[in-house]
Amino acid sequence: NMMNLAQIAPTYRPLVTACKEHGISRSVAFELVRAGKLQTFTIGQRRYVYLDSLRTLPERLAGEAWPIGNRP
Repeated sequence: NMMNLAQIAPTYRPLVTACKEHGISRSVAFELVRAGKLQTFTIGQRRYVYLDSLRTLPERLAGEAWPIGNRP
């Protein structure tokens, strides 16, 4: 049997959309990208985030000295 393509979970989403769904603002999303905390890629001018990178973000940030966006 061929697997129905609609049943395959996506591995990436548009950055701003995916972050918004996780309660992360646009500005913090891009700050996380600049800090290397989120794995992204671009197609044309749109930036996409790998969902695994977004899902594991809380665990990876837990070891940080200060959260992104609250720098002294």
